[in-house]
Amino acid sequence: MSLWNVVVLCAVITGVCCQLQIPTRLQDVQHIFRDIHRSFTNYSFAPENFGESADVGDSPCLTKLKTLAKGLSTLTNQESIAFFDAAGKPVPGITQGNLLMMGDYDMCMKIKNDSKGYYDYCFIGLPAKLFGFPVEVDWSGCLPYECRLGNEADVIQWINSLLPSGVFSLGTGSLICTETIKFDAGAIAASVYLGLVAFLVVAGTFWYECRPVIRSVLERTPEEDTAVLVNCEENVYDEIAQETTPGQTNKPPSPAEPEQVDSLLTRIFDCFALQRSFSVLTNTETKPGQILCLNGIRVISINWIVLGHTYLVFSRLIGDKYYLGTLINRKNVPIILNAFPAVDTFFTMSGFLVAYLLLKQLARSGGPINMGVSKWVAFYVHRYVRLTAPYLMVILVEGFLYRQWVTGPLEFGLDPFNKACKDYWYTNVLYINNLVPWNNTECCIGQSWYLANDMQFYVIAPIFVILLFWRPLAGVLVTNGVVICSAVTTAIITYHYKLGPTSAANSNQAYDWLLYKKPWIRIRPYQIGILGGWIYWKYGQAFQDRVKRLSEWKKLVFAGPLWAATCAIQWAVVFGLYDDIKKFDLDHIEPSVADSVSYEIFDRIAWPLTLVIQIYLCQCGLGRFINSILSWRGWVVLARLTYSVYLLHIGLISVLLVMMRHPVYFHPDYEMGVLYLGCLMMSYLAAAVLYVCVEQPLASLETLIYRK
Repeated sequence: MSLWNVVVLCAVITGVCCQLQIPTRLQDVQHIFRDIHRSFTNYSFAPENFGESADVGDSPCLTKLKTLAKGLSTLTNQESIAFFDAAGKPVPGITQGNLLMMGDYDMCMKIKNDSKGYYDYCFIGLPAKLFGFPVEVDWSGCLPYECRLGNEADVIQWINSLLPSGVFSLGTGSLICTETIKFDAGAIAASVYLGLVAFLVVAGTFWYECRPVIRSVLERTPEEDTAVLVNCEENVYDEIAQETTPGQTNKPPSPAEPEQVDSLLTRIFDCFALQRSFSVLTNTETKPGQILCLNGIRVISINWIVLGHTYLVFSRLIGDKYYLGTLINRKNVPIILNAFPAVDTFFTMSGFLVAYLLLKQLARSGGPINMGVSKWVAFYVHRYVRLTAPYLMVILVEGFLYRQWVTGPLEFGLDPFNKACKDYWYTNVLYINNLVPWNNTECCIGQSWYLANDMQFYVIAPIFVILLFWRPLAGVLVTNGVVICSAVTTAIITYHYKLGPTSAANSNQAYDWLLYKKPWIRIRPYQIGILGGWIYWKYGQAFQDRVKRLSEWKKLVFAGPLWAATCAIQWAVVFGLYDDIKKFDLDHIEPSVADSVSYEIFDRIAWPLTLVIQIYLCQCGLGRFINSILSWRGWVVLARLTYSVYLLHIGLISVLLVMMRHPVYFHPDYEMGVLYLGCLMMSYLAAAVLYVCVEQPLASLETLIYRK
């Protein structure tokens, strides 16, 4: 075979292997190699004969491709050389799953600029059959303007003409090309919001730092200036005369001056001063009665979520698909693939704290009626303002400006989210984006479904808390009734639609909007958290006093089995689906209906219940070294950033993915470890900026306005 045959052969092999079902066994790949080699043995192709030996048609797209192919044969046509050089090509490690044919994005952009827009970087995915075996051929690189959107058939015909007949049966593919997004109204609104925040932060920081100096200059009288000058001269020429004995002074005491009160405008600017916000962020002081172990649980849970999302996002650009089989065979892989209980942890803690703090407020006020309208209004306004201020910033920046700022081979991957933010941004602000649109496959800020659920639970939480305060028995029955109804609803939906037990073992795309995001499914951990908060408010102090009277060995006898049992149940929730996940990913065997229904019923009951018990053990003096770890004061600073980390991390990871010029490798493990730690650190740094510039200033401003 000629050199060109070898290039085409490698391209075909790469495309064939690109979407083989996992695991891609080596003997299967070798079999494909032999079949394709036989098909190419007597096949001859020369670029200069393109269009003559094959029926490629005479459309503008195919005519241009034919011209480029002929120009390549002489190796003197710079346009043809650049075009084929920027095209995706096979890379080493095909049998290990290194199967992405990524073109050179930067070279393509240079070609586009040199040609004044007559080329674009494009991606095409082609479902195909290789000797009857289903595969997907993926290719990216430069395409002439004549082959842009709407010419998929021509591009497919061109690719098909490069291959010997009988090897491939190409289906209908989708062609996506990069395009410049206009600076629309959403981008303008985002820029204005960013500019306003930047102005307030800069002005507040400057005024907070310079106000004492400016005030001292403005308030100084001419007589004081003269006295200062005289004192300076006396200090130079007669220092001994100015000395006084200890406890004495040279000038009589002045009458006490009234304390100066800053104006409202000054205090508003002070709210945005970086000095104040940063001091709040780094303050590790704690108050009596705080549940300190929640800080450690919160940080560990958000780090777990970032870990799962890092693997999930970068799996779209994986260059060693064969290694996935090895990864899935590991016993610890559910830590990555089944990290969903971390989200239930936040639902549980949210319900726990809302119930505990509201019950304390009801007790101080003498009941819900005595709290007054203003406090109930503040109960909701406070929550909405605290969540929405940074949330709106993320919606505007990620939804409308990322597409303006971020460029890369996969930049078109941001388009669905950009469109979702344009069409449905109001649903995010109203916290109904988990319901509108009903079957939302692409949503503005993908992880924001959690915020919608949490806000909806917060709105109805006083119903259950007041019942528990007034009529404990009725409150317990109603709260548990909601948990039971949610479990029954989940079982019915899972059985009816034949859904899997988790996203990691589910082929039904409807799982996401039927079960995963809906409030009547996710309310169970929140309700259990409410019950836990009520029990801790009612019996927590008495239980702590009783534990203090126990000897050390009795504490160990009492707490040891509880810790062992709760940890075992949590281990079962995370790792209990290992066999189902392995069979689904490796052998494409769907989990049984019994497994799916039973897991969906009990996982969101067992996990929050054991978590509440562990919080009790830590808070009541039965946590020992576990509590000392979770209650470490260093967690306090990181815990303040968890909300901002949750808002930002997926967007930042997606930006890294979009800008990648090469495949991502899951092996060796330390490379993914470095990538994960980098994403985590980047998320915390960005969260710190969001906290000191938006979250904390708005919290201070809210407090100022409420007090006023």
